[in-house]
Amino acid sequence: MKRVIVVTLFLFFVITLPSTFAQKPSFKVVWKEGIILGLLVPSNTTPEQLRDLVYKFRKARKERTLATLIPPINRLSDPYTAFIILIFSDSKWATPEEYKKYEKSGMETKTSKTYLNHIVASYSYDFQDGKEYGSLGYNDGGLQSVHYKKLF
Repeated sequence: MKRVIVVTLFLFFVITLPSTFAQKPSFKVVWKEGIILGLLVPSNTTPEQLRDLVYKFRKARKERTLATLIPPINRLSDPYTAFIILIFSDSKWATPEEYKKYEKSGMETKTSKTYLNHIVASYSYDFQDGKEYGSLGYNDGGLQSVHYKKLF
């Protein structure tokens, strides 16, 4: 019986330890276009760190502390009523110019597919329907990046 408890505790720590001590990556806001923010993280940011960052944004939104992390998105009484955060690890793609190229390109184009594959994580929220989405990679409703993984 003691052996089962020890093995169970060991497995619990092995499974939970990496996320417990994962470092949140540093990031900076590099552009804003309407309700969309482009963030840049270091190129060596791990998927676990990205996941933790997305959950950090989610927690901050629920606790109404997003202002400590990102600038206001709009001029309403609650400046975080609707937003999309796109997270990049390559500064070449984390620019308003690249976003505008993506936005103007049609669905299923090489430009749109390439751009989506450079979004390493995302978080969005819309108060009107109360829905929020967090992911590694990105899904724009029609296309998704090759490394897309829905978190919530």
